[in-house]
Amino acid sequence: MVDDVGLSTLGDAPLVEVVENHDAARAVRQYIEQQLSPRSKESALGALRRLVRLVLGVAGTPETFPWPQVSYELAMRLRRALYDQTISGAITPGTANLTLSHFRGLIRTMYAMKLVTHEQLAIAHPKLVKNVPGARKTRGRALTGAEERSLRAAAHRLKGYRGPMLDTAVVAAVGAGLRREEVGRVNLDQIEPGSFTIVGKGNKERLAPIDPQMQAAFDGWLGKRAALLPDHKNLFCSPQRPDYPLSPWSFWSLVRDAAHEAFADRDVCEPDCHCFNVVTGPHDFRRTFATRLLDQGFDIRQVQVLMGHESPETTARYDKRDVEVLYERRRNTRVIA
Repeated sequence: MVDDVGLSTLGDAPLVEVVENHDAARAVRQYIEQQLSPRSKESALGALRRLVRLVLGVAGTPETFPWPQVSYELAMRLRRALYDQTISGAITPGTANLTLSHFRGLIRTMYAMKLVTHEQLAIAHPKLVKNVPGARKTRGRALTGAEERSLRAAAHRLKGYRGPMLDTAVVAAVGAGLRREEVGRVNLDQIEPGSFTIVGKGNKERLAPIDPQMQAAFDGWLGKRAALLPDHKNLFCSPQRPDYPLSPWSFWSLVRDAAHEAFADRDVCEPDCHCFNVVTGPHDFRRTFATRLLDQGFDIRQVQVLMGHESPETTARYDKRDVEVLYERRRNTRVIA
């Protein structure tokens, strides 16, 4: 196993010499700080830790690894080790390629800092060290209409203002395809008759239409929100302290509580509880949004615009329509003249 041996010990000579290197620490810090969001920083740090573990065979800190010694041979062995992990099922091809992407990003950062040569910079080109092959397994699922109604009914059974607030947040997430971070960012100043503005990834804005069902939910919650007198303009409030906006983690926690209430097969909510099979996470609301629009005749380009995606390939991964339904529809559709 690669994880047991470590790439630095394979072959006739070590690929890197692990010694204290202040330049490496500077490069890692610079690369991490380049990431625009906390989630991207965490992803980058996790990828570098994975690479260090592959090389050394043990866990290590990216700041102490001699990245300026990077070579084409090391890069290719890393790629092979990541590929082997996808074959064993330890990681997905998507995780392997994201790791390689961060590896290339760190090399480019080191080149800008004059820590590696132009020849080493070539390693960062995707055509030289290619992504590992393999289909990316899509995650999550789309809720059925009955599941959505059950979840919203369970949300209303939460105590205090949490119930109507969560119901409205779910309606907003399903109706506009919101990410959980975007749910907490919805601001009263961004809501207009018939639409509201969403601030998404990379601080990009997109417009979300408000349909009659969403408007009814918004109106009901706004009346209850006014009675709380919150000291902020965010649409949704913290479930414990209304003077604070709703955080992504609080939204996820509320969704988990409602999902367990609606779909659990045991008293204690654990990772193997049935409720996780129905609602895998708040991102299922975004998958539900895309799936329902596609099912009702919107084309992939239209859904891409509404979701704020850069490419239709990304949007296509959100299509959770049942393949058997697709096959049955084809059987009943005349194609041959």
